[in-house]
Amino acid sequence: MNNPVILVLTKEIDLYYTFRDNIREVFGNSITLRSNHFLPVYLEDVDLILSSVPDSLVKDFINIEKTKAPLLVANRSIDFKKLEKLFELPRAAQCLLVSNDEAIACESVTMLKYLGFDYLDFYAYSPDMENPPDLKNIDIAITHGLANLVPKGLESVIDLGNRRLDLSTLFDISKILQHNFDHAHHITMGYVKNVARIGRELANSVRNENYINSSLQAVLNTVQEGVVFIDNEGRVSLFNEEAGSILGIDSQAVLYKHYSDVLDEFQIDKVMETKQQIPRQMIQVHGLNLLATLTPILQEGSFSGIVLVFQDVTHVERMEQEIRNKKLQSGLTTKYSFEDNVGNSMIMMQTQQLAKKIARSDYTVLITGESGTGKEIFAQSIHEYSSRNKGPFVAVNFAGISESLAESELFGYAEGAFTGARKGGKAGLFELAQNGTIFLDEIGDAPLKIQAAILRVLQEKQVMRVGGSTVIPVNVRVIAATNKQLEDMIRKGEFRDDLFYRLNQLPLRIPSLQERKEDIPDLITYFLKQKNSQLSFSPAVMEKLSSYRWPGNVRELEGLITYLSVIVNEREVSFSDLPFQIQDGFPSNMHPDKITRLLEHSGDLHLYKDILECLMVTQGENAGIGRSTLQAMLSDKISESKLRTKLDILKKYGLVETGIKKQGTKITNLGINMIEHI
Repeated sequence: MNNPVILVLTKEIDLYYTFRDNIREVFGNSITLRSNHFLPVYLEDVDLILSSVPDSLVKDFINIEKTKAPLLVANRSIDFKKLEKLFELPRAAQCLLVSNDEAIACESVTMLKYLGFDYLDFYAYSPDMENPPDLKNIDIAITHGLANLVPKGLESVIDLGNRRLDLSTLFDISKILQHNFDHAHHITMGYVKNVARIGRELANSVRNENYINSSLQAVLNTVQEGVVFIDNEGRVSLFNEEAGSILGIDSQAVLYKHYSDVLDEFQIDKVMETKQQIPRQMIQVHGLNLLATLTPILQEGSFSGIVLVFQDVTHVERMEQEIRNKKLQSGLTTKYSFEDNVGNSMIMMQTQQLAKKIARSDYTVLITGESGTGKEIFAQSIHEYSSRNKGPFVAVNFAGISESLAESELFGYAEGAFTGARKGGKAGLFELAQNGTIFLDEIGDAPLKIQAAILRVLQEKQVMRVGGSTVIPVNVRVIAATNKQLEDMIRKGEFRDDLFYRLNQLPLRIPSLQERKEDIPDLITYFLKQKNSQLSFSPAVMEKLSSYRWPGNVRELEGLITYLSVIVNEREVSFSDLPFQIQDGFPSNMHPDKITRLLEHSGDLHLYKDILECLMVTQGENAGIGRSTLQAMLSDKISESKLRTKLDILKKYGLVETGIKKQGTKITNLGINMIEHI
């Protein structure tokens, strides 16, 4: 399994290295890290975006629309070991807090005051702020790893180092990536020890016991975890604000109460008895999922109490659920995979093997085949088998869609593009398919203008919304499908040859049911199971089904099973239960007179009769005849491409059968009967 990938966004590269070291300290080398400082930034396989800045600034670093990965804005804490440098400063010292962002500088000032350094006068500063403070009376500059931004002339600088990732952020990473957080208790204990040490230093510096207590409480109130200390007699002696917020308890009201009165859901009894740590237990409290660690405190071998640290991980679960629900609700998912392609015939197995090879690449695919053969099932299967399977699958069918509607659906539209346009505009299907697959069904029905626009997207890999003025980069794989002969349409000027060659990089032909009749029993079993039907078929009925031409292919067979499951009262299907067109051998609504009219409408009615008569001569042979032989036998000389077109039409109406692997063309019984009607 590949390592999950985190993209780390920071303004400064040194901060990236701090985040990198934090993550590796906890997760080792089991996570792959990327940075916006090392170009190019690939977004396709990113599992999480970790940003040091608010999400409103993320767009300054990357195009967030290129990935579906969740965004996590890091909570950060100060390195307590370096705070000792501040104890040497005199009360009311004028301190300039330097950062690369005004908001971050103000946040750092607030945190230092909460930690008990409110006896110092802080001024937030960043080089780009509109109204910087007067530097004339500043005594010293304080910064977090950004000494290079300190204004010239300030000689005294205390660098507290880059602010590390908060424990809550490391928990969030663990949950989102579903990675073990094996060192959580060590980090938590280290954190508590540093809090205690800072408390002692503050006590020594101000000689005030009350001050250390308030400072320690302020420190704990800045963290994103609930922290509770229970003394050796079981009384709650420390309960920070976050613990109260998570549990819905007044943090002041529970102080000095026995833990059994307020924290009975946690396994505190067990730790009191065994003096053993309980790391990372998942418990439910008031409907919330909490990740809790209980650690006994032993000082010189003497038990002095228990530190309980817990975090609400419900919000992470909700975030993941929202991502999944959004994808499902938008309909941008697949229902089929290669397992849904039923059949063990040689031609079907070969088609599946070829489709799996195609799925491993990222080139465009053109799926051809008769209507009802399952072209969309193969398109979805290719997507699911590909490296893009975590991305969306978006389908559009061009049959019957107008040119204007197709354009706005594919490429979206800007606000005010036309009357009735949605406020704020609308994203097109190419945008919705970002990092996934777009399926262009019935591409042969796409208007020429839309064909040109699709070609431009394939070449430039960007779209422009209708009525818009900016281009939007897209990263999608295109799979197209058609039941038409695009080569003939190209000759008639109905389809662009340049688009055809761009789409036809990886051609895939889906066999008709006529070519894989040995799969009919398996398909019937599959459809019966889907419909929870116990029907069985007599040998005579099965023989008739196997000899039927199936012009509607697998879709027609599925419709037959639905029909039989409704109208058949007995368990076994009889011959009389079959629809008329299967009993009689004529397709539904395809009486000989209607077939004659359709052939006449296609033109060259005499040519169709000539072809059938030539095939009639060879009907006794085991194999059909090739097009070149048939071409030579015809009364009128026609091109091979025209003959191919005429044979396709005759095959469509069931008058001829075309073999595979150069087996030639045969006339059917229906074709023999039709000679008299033409």
